[in-house]
Order: sequence, then C-alpha cells, then structure tokens
Amino acid sequence: MAQDQKFEHLGPIQLMPGISRTNTIVKIYAAGIMVATFTGMSFLNAYILEEHLGIPRGQQGTFSGDLTFWTEIVSLLLMGPMGVLSDRIGRRPVFVFGLLMVSLGYALYPFATSAGELLAYRLVYAVGLAAAAAMMATLTNDYPQENSRGKLIGITSMGNILGMILMSTGIARIPQLLIAQDFDPIAAGKVTFLIAAGLALLTALISQLGLKAGTPVAPKDRENVRVLIASGLKAGKNPRIALSYAGAFAARSDLVIKGMFLVLWAIHDGAERGMNPAESMARFGLMLALMSSVSFIAAPFFGWYIDNVNRVTATIVALAFASAGYLSMGIISSPLDFNMLPFFIIISLGSSFMLKASLGLVGQEAPIKERGSIIATNGMFGALGILILSLVGGRLFDSIGPWAPFVIAGAYQCLLLVWAIWIRIFRPGPKLVESRWQWKWPLLAAAASSNTAQASPTVSAEANSAAPTAPIAAGNPKPIEPK
Repeated sequence: MAQDQKFEHLGPIQLMPGISRTNTIVKIYAAGIMVATFTGMSFLNAYILEEHLGIPRGQQGTFSGDLTFWTEIVSLLLMGPMGVLSDRIGRRPVFVFGLLMVSLGYALYPFATSAGELLAYRLVYAVGLAAAAAMMATLTNDYPQENSRGKLIGITSMGNILGMILMSTGIARIPQLLIAQDFDPIAAGKVTFLIAAGLALLTALISQLGLKAGTPVAPKDRENVRVLIASGLKAGKNPRIALSYAGAFAARSDLVIKGMFLVLWAIHDGAERGMNPAESMARFGLMLALMSSVSFIAAPFFGWYIDNVNRVTATIVALAFASAGYLSMGIISSPLDFNMLPFFIIISLGSSFMLKASLGLVGQEAPIKERGSIIATNGMFGALGILILSLVGGRLFDSIGPWAPFVIAGAYQCLLLVWAIWIRIFRPGPKLVESRWQWKWPLLAAAASSNTAQASPTVSAEANSAAPTAPIAAGNPKPIEPK
C-alpha cells in the first residue's frame, strides 16, 4: 500500500527519507579524510622505511609488501564482523571507532625503532582501516535513493580525490618543508604523522556529531547475527554481486599498488637522479595531484553514467580503462617524467571508475537488511586483492622491476573484463535504466527542498525479497520511486 514519504535533495541527489543534507555532507567530508589517511599510509610509508629505519632500497619493496599483507590479514578477519555489527547497532559507532584507531596508528607509527615495532603499529592502524572502510562504503549506499546511487558515489569520489590531493600535495610535502627549515628528517617525519593523526581524530568527532544514527531498518526488523554472518558469501550466488566482489578485489588493490609501488618507484628513480626521498616524494606528489585532478573532473560524469546504464555495462567500461592503464606501466620510463602523464591519467581513471562501478553494483543488488554485511564482504574481497597483489607485487618489484606489479594487476583485470561481458549478455540484472533516463544531470545544483514520492518497489529478482532501499529506522520500510 502506497504511503507518502518526504525526502530531501542534495543538488541532483535524492536522499532517503530520514537522511538530511547535513548527514550527507558530513559523510562526503569524512570519506575524503578517510581516503587521505588510507592512501597516506602507503604514500608516507616509503619515507619511514628510508629515513627512520634505514632499510636498504633493495629490500623496501618486499618489506612494504609484507606490511600491507599483514594489514589486509587484519581486514579480512575484521571486515565481516564489522559489517555484521553495523547491521545490528548502526553504522556511525563502527565508523567513529575506525577513525579513532586510524588516528592512534598514525600517532604511533613514526616512533617505531624496529621493523617489528613498525608492524605492531601498522596493525593498530589496520583495525581502524577495517572498520572505517566497510562503513563508508555502506553509508554511501544507505543515503541515496536507487536512481541517485551513482551520483552520490561520484560526488563522494570527488571528496575522496580532494583528500588524496590534500595528502599528496599538502601533508606529504611537510617533511621537505621542515627539512628546509633545518629540521632533522626523523623529527620531520614525526610531525607529519602527528598532523595526520590529529586530522583523523577531528574527523571522528565531526562524524559522531553529523552522521545519521541507527540502521536502515527498525530494530525489530533486523536480521539475527547467524543470518548476517552467512549472508555475504550466500549473496555471491548472484552473478552481479560476485562480479562486484571480483571487481573489489581489483579496485582496492589498485589504490595500494599506486600508493605504495609508484612512490617506491619514484624514490628509487629519484635516487638515480641525485634526489633525496623528500624531493622525490614532492615531485611525484605533483604527478599524483595531476592524476587526481583528472579523476576529480571525471567523477560526477561517471557517477551520472552509472545511473543511466546497466551497472554491469558501467563495470565493463571501468575494467577497460583499468586494464589499459595498468598494462601501459610496462612501457613507462619513470614516474617522475611528466611526458608519461597520459599513461598515468588512464591508470588513475581506471582505478577510480572501478571503485565506483563495484560499489554501485553491490549497492543495487544487496538486500537492505543485510547491506552492511554484504558490503563488508565486498570489502573483504578488496582486502584479499591487496593481500595477494602486495605480497606478490613486492617481490616482483624487487626481483623483476618496478613495472611488474602493475602488469600483473592489468592481466587480472583483462580476465575480469571478459567475465563481465559474459554477465552483461546472459545475466544483465534488473531493468532500472528506463526510470533513470528521466533524471538528467543538472549542471547547477537544484534548490534543496523536501519532496514527496510514492512507494513502489524496484527489487532485483536475485537480490532476495528485501527492498534495496528503505527509510532509516522505519518500522515498515518501503522502497521509494523518484518523483
């Protein structure tokens, strides 16, 4: 039976009833800072290895891979329980806990005096990574209505890219600026990490005040823990959710491969040019900023594209960019050579598109009562991808060449591209595109106002009988059609 439900807009994005513009703006901000701290750990890790611990360059690739390996072991162990917990007590407390642990990990990291101590502090950070990453992906799918899911993913991605730019051109340059002021390199590293820790701590406080409390379903409608534990793997029987899992395996590993191995490559190449690590990071930070700027401009357009085509089609386009970008690293002369910028732009677009496509696809297909658990499972596959490619990639980096991890990732994405095409032909999923085409992307934000829409289910045949979208804390959740 239809019922009137009021909802708000954030520009072109139609929000779920009960979700405010403030909730969404805080979510976008928190996502940007979260991504800055995640990529920053990979980006700044090379500085710690070089300046603080003095690990030989020939061993840095393997050691970086091992650090990432153990980080992702923690993610594999904790992401599922964090998702289950969020479906029971809400997203906000789990996300805030994650940011607090990230802050603690950053504060401890530059004070490590041995490889073992560095690993211990990295694991503290990893606990926060598991909680915060799973929750931010879930919130991105909780807040919009179905016809605006891609748009919010695109806008959130813009916030994420701003966070990456903040890290690569701001925080990552602090060591160089402090060294120029006669700071000791180790003291400069400590100041840099403590600033990042303070930023994560501030964001945890803002998130506690600004994010929506509760879960998308009323307490009496929540699934029990036993059902939630099994729901992630059970959902993989849906071929589109399975494709999203496989896409997450590639997409999250992309971030670490770029953040970790490209920086190591830049530092090694800089040493051959007579540059110290801080100078190499500063120059490569500019390259990253240019890559991120292109991704920033493309993000809302790809978000709009996700909402206006079959989401498996969007995944195919993302995989085509990612495959081409990563395979092209085999012909790169140096990450410090700005003549190579077109290739780095392609790899940046590919990895950015893959994150959006995977998140949009799993958000469309996951039943609302199990969304946190299923998206956490999606994150677990991402952690598995990082674990395998960082461990193998680190050894390939040292033994074959700095381009090797990228070519391995590109080959995997080529195989995934073939599978995605098969799914698009034979198992394309629900036909939601017709209703999306009526919602054109406005160049100017629509006036923010409350609107009314009629409830009308749009449910995937393979996504269980639960509705894919529902009001927060509604006693009898019903999906909403855009007005």
